[in-house]
Amino acid sequence: MAGGPGTRFWPESRTHCPKPFLKLLGPKTLLENTVERLYPLFPPSHIFIVLQADLVSKAKRLLSRIPLENILGEPLVRNTAACCVYAASQIAERDPQARFVFIPSDQEIQPRPLYRASLKTALALADDRPVLLGFQPTFPNPSYGYLEVGPARKIGSGLALHTVHRFHEKPSLSRARQFLKRGNFLWNGGTFAWRMDAFKQAVQKYLPGLYPAFQKLAPFPGGSHDRRALARIYAELPKVSLDYGVMEKMRNVHCLRSALEWKDLGGWPGVSEFWPEDGQKNRVEGNAVLIRSRRNLVKSKDRLVALLGVDDLVVVDTPDALLICPRSETEQIREVVRELEKKKGRKHL
Repeated sequence: MAGGPGTRFWPESRTHCPKPFLKLLGPKTLLENTVERLYPLFPPSHIFIVLQADLVSKAKRLLSRIPLENILGEPLVRNTAACCVYAASQIAERDPQARFVFIPSDQEIQPRPLYRASLKTALALADDRPVLLGFQPTFPNPSYGYLEVGPARKIGSGLALHTVHRFHEKPSLSRARQFLKRGNFLWNGGTFAWRMDAFKQAVQKYLPGLYPAFQKLAPFPGGSHDRRALARIYAELPKVSLDYGVMEKMRNVHCLRSALEWKDLGGWPGVSEFWPEDGQKNRVEGNAVLIRSRRNLVKSKDRLVALLGVDDLVVVDTPDALLICPRSETEQIREVVRELEKKKGRKHL
């Protein structure tokens, strides 16, 4: 799933270069890193990419091993339920009995061998209910979703199976601290393994308005030139996430807990954890000088950024736009994007 615009990564994330296409963790994009983590568990022919339609060509240039018909362009933004149904409709055309897994493209997960083993186990365990990947919280993070789970059943080295009792959206910091203290809460990694017949049944039961899309979307593989027909179908689909629309309504969903190092790269604070830290807890990527300044995050590729006597700021410098905000306001960076949309500042969107 590579459709997220990543507005919290503005000014680097733009319409023509949304979050999956950003090189936030080295020389490769998040999308490339996500796909490469899947090899050799999945061959290129078994990997599908779902993203906005005008980025299909860009994705193909990055992912030359993935067949063009596996790169699915969405004509409209309709959240993850529609995205998943579109992908499932294409998989079902090839294998009606398939097992498949939905994976976000904005995460960093290590070590890769254990990650692939976790996906393989999740696919094997999927029955009439999906299997989610859950991760052990290491600190109270109010920016993540949480899974309240039952007792563990060990099923292998570093792997345990739980039943999900309840989904919790991003909590307050105080609630996140309570979750960590109670110990039966996991971070929701947004990765779901399904069996095709069970997925169809769940969509039919909980999102009946979306179910007919299976048949309607099947004739539109990646590279389809009939974009108008696809757009007409998408215009009828509800804007709802798969979590909220389906899984939060199901009972006894499985959760596979894995001893993986997992980071959801939802904004600058998450990415900055991979940048070097100085003695004043500043984290810098690029060219910067910091004097009597603490706990700042600075990213600058070309120009020198100098901070003097300031604390807890985020500074991101690009050739045509500069972001400066308190670290506590990074979740609200999308407000800048909304304001630019109002002022028709398309140059910077």
